[in-house]
Amino acid sequence: MITNRLLSVTAGCWRGAVFVLAAIALPLSHAATLWTGPTTDFTQSPTSPSDVILAGKVVLTRGSNDVLYNTAAGETSAGPSSPLDTEWAFGALADYSELSYQSLESMRNGDLAALLLNQAMVMHLINEDIYLSVEFTQWGQNKAGGFAYTRSTPSVSVPPPTVSIINPSPGATFAAPASVMLTATVTGGSVTNVEFFAGTNSLGQATGPPFSVTGSIAAPGAYALTAVATAGGVSGTSPVVNITVVAPLAVSLSAPSAGGGLFSFSYSANPGQSYVVQSSSNLVDWVPVVTNIASSTLVPFSEGLSAKASRYYRVGRLPNP
Repeated sequence: MITNRLLSVTAGCWRGAVFVLAAIALPLSHAATLWTGPTTDFTQSPTSPSDVILAGKVVLTRGSNDVLYNTAAGETSAGPSSPLDTEWAFGALADYSELSYQSLESMRNGDLAALLLNQAMVMHLINEDIYLSVEFTQWGQNKAGGFAYTRSTPSVSVPPPTVSIINPSPGATFAAPASVMLTATVTGGSVTNVEFFAGTNSLGQATGPPFSVTGSIAAPGAYALTAVATAGGVSGTSPVVNITVVAPLAVSLSAPSAGGGLFSFSYSANPGQSYVVQSSSNLVDWVPVVTNIASSTLVPFSEGLSAKASRYYRVGRLPNP
């Protein structure tokens, strides 16, 4: 008798003694990064509405009024702590550790343009612990908007980190909707962030090792995965890892045949997906007969005829890797 049932995989639960260790977390020393490279000039315009300081982390822009805000941090307008992930101080970059920092918004007290223009300032990128020099040269007033400044850039001597995706494997196939475990290895510099992408869409980011996230891909299609690692304000991009997400086919079994001492049937499958054939003598206790990765949409199966009175079979698609 042939049954057409999908395999149900249930995670087992282990029970036993649990030991809890208590530990005191001590602060780790961390050296801030100073951007002492060549300065760059930015002027807000219709063709350059935002200054991309760190892609995906700090992208500053300004509306018709108020202060700057960080679109990469989810801001759509200026708020009490704007720009998010930044704090500001007046002074020289060489004295960064002795300056008093606050949000740009909290500096608003009367004529902000008179306060900011042509003054040596330091911007601290908080989450990345990067300090850079800034000097505003334009600040639009009376709802005119716009701004311009000169700021420092990363030191040219800082090489980008080297990053590679080690999971998933190139050519891996997933059934939609797919939860994809992504893991990267990184060398070079003190890495503060690794962000994973499918094309240009972010799948998530990790700020410390192990650099691993679970990304969601809903639609079937071919996807080019990359990872972008940032260290010292400098980013490096991994080689592309191509994967495929497929619409899962319902598993169906063909009519069986017997001959030449073999019992045979075929089952429908998604190429690249893993399947298991199980057998039972009582429809209660199932044992795996074979597990394989389908190479076509119709997979043949056969095994030697048994002298047993009855034997049952079922085939199921295994979970995504």
